[in-house]
Amino acid sequence: MVINKMSPTSLKITLRQLMEGSSKTLQEVLTMEYRLSQGCMRGHDFHEGVRAVLIDKDQSPKWKPADLKEVTDEDLNNYFKSLGNNDLKF
Repeated sequence: MVINKMSPTSLKITLRQLMEGSSKTLQEVLTMEYRLSQGCMRGHDFHEGVRAVLIDKDQSPKWKPADLKEVTDEDLNNYFKSLGNNDLKF
């Protein structure tokens, strides 16, 4: 199944994003999306996915962590937390 090949971290981020986003205002959703984009750029898996698909083209990303059970709530919280003065401004 295709979903089993995706980044476990990204899968958990997406689920939480959908659950939380459904009750937020547009401004809150945009802020959340910005935080997630910044978190993904700091993380490992986005760069590994680009490497596997676009650079080396081996189609074999090595996700960190490699299993859904290894993605902790603390890991997820780091993607969603406030960026302080660097948060999105309207």
